[in-house]
Amino acid sequence: MAVWAALGRPGALRLTDLGVYVGAVEGLRHGASLYDFVSAGNAPFTYPPFAGLVFLPLADVAVPLLQCLWTLGTLVTVVLVAQMVARETALPAPALAFVLILSAPISSNFKYGQVSVFLAAMITADVLLLRGRRAHGVLIGVAAAIKLTPLIFIPMLWLAGRRRAAVTAAATFTTCGAVAALALPGDSWRFWTTEITQVSRLGYITSVGNQSLNGVLMRFGISAADRSLVVVVVGGGIALLASVQAGRVARRGDWLSAVVITGSASVVLSPVSWTHHQVWLVLAALLPLRGRIRGYWMALVLAVMLLPVTALGPPVWSNIRFLLAVAVTTVAPFLLVSPDRRDELGLGSVGVTLRSVGRGVRRLAHAGAGAGVAALQEGSPGQVTRKTPTTAPPGGSSRQITR
Repeated sequence: MAVWAALGRPGALRLTDLGVYVGAVEGLRHGASLYDFVSAGNAPFTYPPFAGLVFLPLADVAVPLLQCLWTLGTLVTVVLVAQMVARETALPAPALAFVLILSAPISSNFKYGQVSVFLAAMITADVLLLRGRRAHGVLIGVAAAIKLTPLIFIPMLWLAGRRRAAVTAAATFTTCGAVAALALPGDSWRFWTTEITQVSRLGYITSVGNQSLNGVLMRFGISAADRSLVVVVVGGGIALLASVQAGRVARRGDWLSAVVITGSASVVLSPVSWTHHQVWLVLAALLPLRGRIRGYWMALVLAVMLLPVTALGPPVWSNIRFLLAVAVTTVAPFLLVSPDRRDELGLGSVGVTLRSVGRGVRRLAHAGAGAGVAALQEGSPGQVTRKTPTTAPPGGSSRQITR
């Protein structure tokens, strides 16, 4: 039953998923379960109970202010992700942020008030900024406690040789779950014994918005039993391969590629991978592939993730982002250049080129401005040009001073 009409009260939340968060925690404050809530759009609360504790303060914020703050927070988070990625690729952060904002996943996060971009930022910060520090793994563990999908990054850390970070992430996830169990024992029991297996609660999961392997098989009409077997065998195999390859490229120092490969594997393996979950597929455009293929690859990825290609219909286009996720996890890892060759073949050269072009433009502008000033001075009435000879030392040269 719906315990709180979050989308029907005055000043109702237009950001659908944000409305679910608020409605669920408001119901919790009134003594109901998080998992009793169903929004006016038939959307239930599907996150672990720890997420309910994280979202609890949202109920204290007025709706218009909450909408503005959430949207602003999403924008700031996208910019921060762009800055972190720019450090790894030598590409300009504003351009990366602009592309991200135009992409389907980030647009979906803005439209529905989703939490996915915040989780992606936490994972990116953990791997790219906290690596080698004592806190490495903490943000991944917290992200996984809010939404289970980031658990896939823990094996990546282990296989990359960051075993302490992997243990830290697992311990953080467990601790968050324990805190939720103490605070919300009934909801914790209900989630881990019942709700976690109720995939049908997640909405219209046969739509093209769901680009997971499970979603693709459902669109092809595969039975539930056969679908489960294929997801476990094929999806699990892809995830295992991706984790191994991500660990390999991470040990070479290419941690951004490792994160992108692992995140793309989560798109394949998760029972439901909505558009707002697919942030990693946008970042896949930045994979430093060798040779000429890198230009074609970037164009292909950006076209798939920026344009509404899934609306072009079955069997290929409606599943094209799933196919891209499979390519990122199974093909791209074998085409990556080593970090020491990026300036020659990879994204580093693109960044150097962009900076060189910028410097050239500035120099031309400066030279043009200087020439214009000189021309004005020469043509001004009463302008006196005086050449002062100087005496050169023996064997030296003479110079003229123009005033």
